[in-house]
Amino acid sequence: MDDDLGEVLNIRTQIVTIVDMLKMGRPSEKQKRIKLLIILTLVLIISAPIILPSKAAAQTDGYFHKSFAWDYNGKHWTWNLSIPQSLYEDYKSVPISTRTRDGPAGYGFCTTTQDSYVQILAQKLNDTINQLGYNSFDQVSFVLAFVQSLPYTSDSVTTGHDEYPRFPIETLVDDGGDCEDTSILFATLTLIMGFGTVYINPPDHYAVGILGNNLKGTYWTYPTGSNKTYYYCETTGDGFKIGQLPDEFQGKSAYIYQIDENKQYVSYVETKPPIEPTPLPTDAQSITTRPTPSIQPNPTASTSPSITQPSIQPVLPLSFNLISENPLFFVIILFAIIASVVLAVWSVIKPKSLRPAESAPPEPSLAQENSDLSEGAKFCIFCGSSNKAYAVYCETCGKQIG
Repeated sequence: MDDDLGEVLNIRTQIVTIVDMLKMGRPSEKQKRIKLLIILTLVLIISAPIILPSKAAAQTDGYFHKSFAWDYNGKHWTWNLSIPQSLYEDYKSVPISTRTRDGPAGYGFCTTTQDSYVQILAQKLNDTINQLGYNSFDQVSFVLAFVQSLPYTSDSVTTGHDEYPRFPIETLVDDGGDCEDTSILFATLTLIMGFGTVYINPPDHYAVGILGNNLKGTYWTYPTGSNKTYYYCETTGDGFKIGQLPDEFQGKSAYIYQIDENKQYVSYVETKPPIEPTPLPTDAQSITTRPTPSIQPNPTASTSPSITQPSIQPVLPLSFNLISENPLFFVIILFAIIASVVLAVWSVIKPKSLRPAESAPPEPSLAQENSDLSEGAKFCIFCGSSNKAYAVYCETCGKQIG
């Protein structure tokens, strides 16, 4: 009976202790983890501008200011472009039904070799290539590396359509596209630069063929029975060389589509007069070129910002670029990150003495303890706690003490 009574008093004491802890607002381990998670999330939000590269957005001056970077032949290249917003919107207004009316065989409609702005882009790439003294194989490879650097994005995700062939200007402004988008951009640039170009359509894929002789890799003869060989060019994913066919298409057949430049869409948005490309040099063991078409400038066209050529940039750590370009901003963000981490750790491990809400109930003062002892306090032989002189049951464990 005494043991049962003691057990009941024990349970009562534990319940009172739990209630007192809840009243004091003592956070549970789960609450601590949630608090730490919230603080670390804030740290990530604050540091996002440093960790993630920012994408150029449309500006109020009527241009999309875009930055591109790629690697080729052991060098890192950067290129900043200002693309007219009106030109982009004109291409964007073309209905999807018009773009896809002839299927993959009709993507020459989107191959805008007559676009004066795209001609300027091709000319700037060509100027850079000529300064480096590249042969025609490296010329095409240089442009291919530029196109491959664009991110791959799915049409269904970015446009809501299963197939949405983009015009070259759209692909540049939209920061990439899927296989037909980058193929159209690459084909447009190489056609303007004077290379023989066709589209290659393996199952559920789209790529480009470049006219060449005596090269390594996979090629298709077009037209069948002729001596014209078009080497496969993969425009999605980094590192694919001319003639290198992805493994999933090995042994598969493909359609070859000739590009009819007379059926392409022509934008009437006026930009800077086109620059006539300089004919490319030829090489017996490299890619075959064809005569560059003569394009007459439009005398009534308005001017646009000049386009700079790609430039070689040293490959630097991210932190070095941030410090050199925005030192004060970097210091502020770094301080905020350190302070947030310190606060998160301190809030979890700080001692109880620094937590007013979590402090234990006040203990009897020394004077009160002395008073109890002077009156003949009883000690429990079971738990060792002190009780008043007239106590029969221990006030702590509930067991009988006298």
